[in-house]
Formats: sequence, C-alpha cells, structure tokens
Amino acid sequence: MVALDGSGADVLWLDWNESPLGPPRAAVRRVVAAAQRLHEYPRHLLEEVTGLAAGRLGVAPSQVLLTSGVDEALDIAMTLVDRGWAVEPGFDFNARVVASGKPFHPIPLGPDWQPVGRHDIGARDAVFLAQPGNPTGNLIEQRWIDEVRAVAGFYFQDETYQEFCSAPSILAGELDANVLVYRSFAKAWGLAGIRVGCLVGDADLIARLAPLRRFMPIDAISLSAAAGVLEEPGFVETLTSHVRRERPALVALLRDSGMFLDVRDTETNFVIARVATGRAEALVAALAGHGIRVKSCDFFGLDDWIRIGVGTAEGHRRLAESLARLRSPSLMGAHE
Repeated sequence: MVALDGSGADVLWLDWNESPLGPPRAAVRRVVAAAQRLHEYPRHLLEEVTGLAAGRLGVAPSQVLLTSGVDEALDIAMTLVDRGWAVEPGFDFNARVVASGKPFHPIPLGPDWQPVGRHDIGARDAVFLAQPGNPTGNLIEQRWIDEVRAVAGFYFQDETYQEFCSAPSILAGELDANVLVYRSFAKAWGLAGIRVGCLVGDADLIARLAPLRRFMPIDAISLSAAAGVLEEPGFVETLTSHVRRERPALVALLRDSGMFLDVRDTETNFVIARVATGRAEALVAALAGHGIRVKSCDFFGLDDWIRIGVGTAEGHRRLAESLARLRSPSLMGAHE
C-alpha cells in the first residue's frame, strides 16, 4: 500500500499487512452516512453487524460476540481459565495473558515451525493459536490441534488470516463447547484502520462471555464500516484473489534478489525472508531510507527474519529495484 507519511513523502507500507487495494467502497459509504449521526449511540448497529457476521460465517447470531479487536477477545477469554499457553515464536498472546494477571507458558516451535515436546496442558488452561500463524505464516498440523482440543479447558483459534489460506476454517466443522474462534475484519476485509472483530463459539459460552464486554465496546464508525463490507462481500473475494496471485510473485522477486538466505511462501497476506545473522534491522532501515517499510520479526521471537506484506505489482517492482540498489556485502553478510 502506498501512502504519504507525516512529511508528505511517498511511502510504500508493507510492514503491517494492510490491504493493497484500499478500503471496501461499501464500508466507506456506510462510514460517511454514519458521520451524520455521531450524536447518537449505535443502538442497533451491534445487533445488525452481529447478524451480518453470523450469516457470513454460517453460524447463528447467538454464537457471535463482537469485540474491539483481538485484544478484548483475549482478555475476555482469559476470565475462563487459570493459565494460558501459546506457540513461540508467534503472535504476542503472552502479553495479553500476562496482562490478565495469570501465568503464561510457551509451546516451542521446532525447525519445521510445528509444536514440539509434551506439555502439562489441563482443564484449567487455555491454548491460544493463530492459524495460519504470525509471523511464520504456516499452518499448524491438524493432528496436534485435535490433541490440544481434547485436553485443554478452552481452545482459542485466531483466524485473522483465514481467507488467504488453503485449509478450511474450524467453523466448517462442529464446534465443541470449549472452542472459541476469533475472526478479524482487518486483513481480508480491508479494515485495518478500525478495531472490530468477533468471537464465535457455542451459544451458551457466548452468553456466558457477553456480560464481560464493555458498554458499547465498538464505536459507530467501526460498526458502520464492518456492516458495509459484510453487506458487500465481493471486496473480500477481490482482495484475497489479488493476494493469492501476487504472493508467489513477491516470493520469486525476493529469491531472485540474492539478498536472502531463505524465502518462505505462506498461507497469509505476507511472506517472510531470512537474512544473515544480525542483519535484519540494517536491511529494514535501509529499505526505510528508500521509502519502503517492512517489519523485522525479532519482535515475535523469529530472529533474522523479515515480514513483507503482499502489495501491488507496481509496489513489488519498486521493492525489487530498491533491493537491487541495496545489494552489498555490508547488508548481505556471510552469504555474499
């Protein structure tokens, strides 16, 4: 996505996996209309968006709880258990578990980025998993997920990147009473600028969690944007088709650049690439100097890897040109 930074410079933002096609037009129309009613509480929008989301996901409205992003969803889920578990490297579920005042236990990933080892997961625990993962972008084996679901008190699956992946959603099967699924409107829905998503689960479990949600937890603008894209889902299909088409091209240009030791295709709207030891931050900074923003995966515990969002064909050409200009021993390290 190309946009202007605070100085007015032309910046190619590939660091936060935003929509390269902009926002859904239907969402923009709903937001413009909502601006005329900002003096009112969004009395009916929660119910409207809940119903639209349920229809889109193929569940009953009683199984859907809208939340102000994944953070609120995690905070609510942690009220159910005594401990939290999540894979590492991975999305920072640990921060939300620790914020709840309860202990966090990591589940290490092996070289193939699959969980390894035996763990003392029990009936008073919740296991949090992004499927596909972030920043690895791969799918965790279903066999392992089934084993965890059988022993954990609650299993929480974050499907933020579901629309981009090859595996079916967990919602395609029957939901156990101890399963919660989070779906975001940020990525495939092109609404990263708002904070809204939904928890999906057994109706009794959702009813148990609903009173824990804050009063009017989602503002009228965010709800209106979500309603717009849910009413016009063609945008999601267009964006996901674009990502699936351009993602292999991005992988190819990164491999051809000669700047990386390894480049991984993913099941998401980003790819990741490994540089020589200790060179990630230098390359991130060098690309920023060219007006291209990418993200170091050190934050997620995946040292020496860089995450790059799928952009447009023109944006990818610009990235390739910058990488060619930056190719040097100082950035490439031992693999020059």
